[in-house]
Amino acid sequence: MVRFGRFHRFGRIDAHPYQPPSVVMSTASTPKDPSDSLSIIFLLPDINAEYYSYLHFAEVERLQVNQSRLQYFFRNGRRTFGPFAPPQYLSYTIHSIGAWSSYAQYANISITRAENSTLPPILNAFEIYMVKKFIEAETSEEDVDAIAYIKSTYKIRIWQGDPCAPQHFVWEGVKCKYQDLESPRIISLNLSSSGLTGEIAASISNLTMIQSLDLSNNLTGPIPYFLSKLPNLTVLNLEKNKFTGSIPVGLIERKNNGFLSLSLCDNAHLSRHVSCILKKKHSFVIPIVVSIAGIFILLLVVAAICWWGFKTKRQHGDAIDAKAIPQYGSLESTKRQFTYSEILKMTDTFERVLGRGGFGTVYHGYMDHTQVAIKMLSASSVQGFQQFHAEVNLLMRVHHKNMTSLVGYCNDETKVGLVYEYMANGNLLNHLSDSRSSILTWEDRLRIATDAAQGLEYLHCGCKPPMMHRDVKSTNILLNESFQAKISDFGLSRNFPTHDGTHASSLLAGTPGYLDPEFYLSNRLNEKSDVYSFGIVLLEIITSRPVLTRTQERIHISQWVGFMLANGDINSIVDPRLEGNFNTNSVWKAVEIAMTCVSINAIKRPSMSQVMVDLKECLATECARTNHSRVDEFNNFNELMADNSIVRLTPSVR
Repeated sequence: MVRFGRFHRFGRIDAHPYQPPSVVMSTASTPKDPSDSLSIIFLLPDINAEYYSYLHFAEVERLQVNQSRLQYFFRNGRRTFGPFAPPQYLSYTIHSIGAWSSYAQYANISITRAENSTLPPILNAFEIYMVKKFIEAETSEEDVDAIAYIKSTYKIRIWQGDPCAPQHFVWEGVKCKYQDLESPRIISLNLSSSGLTGEIAASISNLTMIQSLDLSNNLTGPIPYFLSKLPNLTVLNLEKNKFTGSIPVGLIERKNNGFLSLSLCDNAHLSRHVSCILKKKHSFVIPIVVSIAGIFILLLVVAAICWWGFKTKRQHGDAIDAKAIPQYGSLESTKRQFTYSEILKMTDTFERVLGRGGFGTVYHGYMDHTQVAIKMLSASSVQGFQQFHAEVNLLMRVHHKNMTSLVGYCNDETKVGLVYEYMANGNLLNHLSDSRSSILTWEDRLRIATDAAQGLEYLHCGCKPPMMHRDVKSTNILLNESFQAKISDFGLSRNFPTHDGTHASSLLAGTPGYLDPEFYLSNRLNEKSDVYSFGIVLLEIITSRPVLTRTQERIHISQWVGFMLANGDINSIVDPRLEGNFNTNSVWKAVEIAMTCVSINAIKRPSMSQVMVDLKECLATECARTNHSRVDEFNNFNELMADNSIVRLTPSVR
């Protein structure tokens, strides 16, 4: 340990949120052997948690002319910053902008001496913070700020924590609106039993999503005009207060126009007399309620009839009625329709099987000397019949270079099938298998991953309305003769809304190992479920390991990669058959992308648009290494994003 002795010279500095105390910075640690690294290995309380780290440096010795101290910073074996020289008697802080994960029981932080340094590495202090995750999204910051001021103004002591989350512990008197992947918003506030005094808090004006507001208490002062400007307010109860002055014109107008239910009874000090007779003017609500009730009863009757019809139909067996299959007029104008006899001829009576799916078999065939793949629907598969229609409806309206193309279809009585372009190199999983004699290069793998990401990004962002694939896996990524990847098998795809709505589906879909773990908690899938599944595929591409080990423990690929990341050796994660023939930075970046995609909390996962951009950066880096001829295709992505560490150089408070 070295005593820090001359800090008092520097006087006062600007405040810094992570400024360590001077007593802490007055000492430093160095390794006993000057040639060794300074390593800190600490036990993590949660291997799946995210962390923030802050390392503080200051040179506490007066260096001679011929002395220097240059050092690198490593986290879990990966160099994240350096070389740098700690400034003399100044606080030098390296901290992570984004959270990082170790995915193992231990984390290793080390400071290593640079080659041209004459002195060993030094570290004055470090801090590690664990991120406390919430399963549910936190309340909108705008609403939190507003209601926190209301709490302070009226001294409401029973309110603690987040106003809307978790849903089972919403603040008393507060109601919230919840949407998947979005922060909850406060839509109702009832303070009638809170014993409020004083004037109406101005911060209520910032609750822009509020629909119902009950302030029937013992409030005084004027009724503020901003209440008439709350855009979503439909119910306002100001009864039994001691307001003075006039009623804002805007409130009266909204009430008279039927947009606001306004209650002002028992406010004797208002300049305009208001009696409880005003409540009778709310009678316009009664016919609306009656109408809604009538419509609701009608809907119940219709639903009962539909349910009875569905049950009757099911009782007649699961056979498919060919008459129920539409002829797809728009499809016939652009796609070729084949008879069943033509399908038999094309496939040579179904001689060669390419694969078997959940609702049928895929055969090899020829159409005018061009190879095609033909998916025939099993005649007894009711679920397959539904998925067939889902796939046809999707392929009729989407066109992208990274999605399999529909050539034609067969709708011949009970014989139903789809004719696709032939993908000569099969599915991705086959090429990652240890049994393959040929090995995909790292560049090939990144190009395939980028192609697949572009296909999914098109489904999420390019389709109107957007689509969820819901069964992303390596066997559903097909490769043509030039190894261009295309997404296939859209039988489980579903629309998801872009604005109001749930962004989710509760229908079971997906494959074990690839299925979003949040589904087991919420029974809902959304576009971030596709991101999770793609992250698993990306881990397969990187490691060539099975998604679930065939051992008794059934270790998931994301768990295995998490364990190996703690060692910081990328060679232990990447497919050993590559024999180190890759750019290490691009591999690290790909692993980070994949592990972010498979975050347990869906809110932490990136969009497919971001994944696509990040993978293009990885590919550009690898292309630059190999000087590939197609590197110009990625000129906009030829530099990796900087590491998530920054340096702040500030003098300490001495």
